[in-house]
Amino acid sequence: MILFIGNFLTKHGLNPTSIEDLAIVLSERYEVKTSSDKKSSLLRLLDMAKCVISNRMGCKLIIVDVFSTRALVFSCLVILLAKWFKIPYVPVLSGGNLPERFKKHPIIFNFLFSEASRIISPSKYLQASSQHINSPITVIPNYIDVKKYSFKIRQEIKPNLLWVRAIHSIYNPLMAIHVLDQIRKIYPNALLCMVGPVKDNKIMEELNDMMSRLNLENHVTFTGQLSKKQWIELSANYDIFINTTNYDNTPITLLEAMALGLPIVSTNVGGVPYLIDDNVTGLLVEVKKSAQMVGKINELISGKIDGYQIARNAREAVSHYDKNEIIKQWCQTINELN
Repeated sequence: MILFIGNFLTKHGLNPTSIEDLAIVLSERYEVKTSSDKKSSLLRLLDMAKCVISNRMGCKLIIVDVFSTRALVFSCLVILLAKWFKIPYVPVLSGGNLPERFKKHPIIFNFLFSEASRIISPSKYLQASSQHINSPITVIPNYIDVKKYSFKIRQEIKPNLLWVRAIHSIYNPLMAIHVLDQIRKIYPNALLCMVGPVKDNKIMEELNDMMSRLNLENHVTFTGQLSKKQWIELSANYDIFINTTNYDNTPITLLEAMALGLPIVSTNVGGVPYLIDDNVTGLLVEVKKSAQMVGKINELISGKIDGYQIARNAREAVSHYDKNEIIKQWCQTINELN
């Protein structure tokens, strides 16, 4: 039996995490149990611990998401239990700012990872920037089912911007509003759609205040949480995908935008430069540099940069992240460890 430990919260209206989808796919090949689907953080932590303890006798492997947010304590507890019960475990590094955590607490993380059967990273970024970890890190990328994404040819790129992340300070949604304000000085009819759940009410208040101050209420749409199917359908109405995040690893949303034919303008943080080849499969700007993002968007709209060719290149590049190919890598890894 393999235990998959992470956030399994789709029944509460959230989109599946990478580890949740992976557990579903691999359950067709292996005996799998998962934890946790509890909405409360405390109950989820307790449920994860209970899952490890109650299944310790029959468990051959634990695959655990290692978060970089406050939920990092979840991962640490699971790994401590795995070490205590001598269960083989595989940490999967999920957080874009984990390198900062590793740098601050190298002794703790080297203890936690010291007996790991394998450490998995979805990006070369985390592999390359985790020099404070003594154990080797294997890259198995995040994936999408490419055939489920219809590539849309955008012959004319309009100032219709799409942003898809949670409303949280990590993803810097305020920058998206500022970018729209600056773009409207060139293209007054520019629009912005922001897709994602509100995870930070204070940031949402700041967004509303900013929109009111800049008279942008009629130019910004907040959809809240949408299913994958819903936002993919919505994407056909937009022409440029913007990613304003301050931290990132290998975001699934960027893979999806690449598959859909949306030219991407993104901050060059974390694993993004490992995913996007600047001026080839997307356009990169420095973190928090709104003026740079505005400039790249303007070049796409004006035709100075060939957005169609960038979109074609991105669609070709994303084929390397296709679900079938990545699942083979996971199966090979699991078989080697069993």
